[in-house]
Amino acid sequence: MAENPSAPVSSSSDSSAHAKQRRRRIGLVIALAAVVVLVLLSAFVWPHWAVRSQEPVTEASASASSQPSQASSPKAKAVPLPDSASELLKAMPDTVGEFARVKADSDSEWSTRTPIEEYNLVYSSGKSGGDVTLHLAQWSRSEDAKALYDSQSTGMSGKELASGNVRSGGTVTGSYLEKADGDDEHKALVIWQNDTVVFRAQGQRTALEAFYKAFPL
Repeated sequence: MAENPSAPVSSSSDSSAHAKQRRRRIGLVIALAAVVVLVLLSAFVWPHWAVRSQEPVTEASASASSQPSQASSPKAKAVPLPDSASELLKAMPDTVGEFARVKADSDSEWSTRTPIEEYNLVYSSGKSGGDVTLHLAQWSRSEDAKALYDSQSTGMSGKELASGNVRSGGTVTGSYLEKADGDDEHKALVIWQNDTVVFRAQGQRTALEAFYKAFPL
């Protein structure tokens, strides 16, 4: 049989073409695998910058929400006490809620009860009708303070608005009584004893109640 010289050439060409196709397929698979790896990296590693970039926003929001409201800040400015003020007077707060202490004078209204010291203070909210007058005195014995409290509370006229015990650290240290002003239903007066000190506050009822319920002593 005669030889066919073209046959070997065709077989060699086919083999070469198949090899090239396999290399292309392998290269494509490798390229796809590389893309998958890059996608995974971008999903699990790169997004960390986004988390960090969001943190300041979260902190800013928390900071803004944690700032105290200025709605209850006093419009009036507290008047400083003199350097010679007693420890009792220094214990009186500069501000109580929306009220600021604008006056503090010595007084002698209860002098017949011989207190150690006695004062008359004015706290103002800076609003019309928003002043509260606070009268206080201290004795050396709680029994003397209670005697003054009993005398004052018994003499109060008007409708009773509130009453109860005064507590300090869970211990009852006195009592309080609030009554409406007998001459003006819009005004009220409250008196309370806390151990050796007696307080009496009076003013417009709304302002008075906001004041004494926030008073720390």
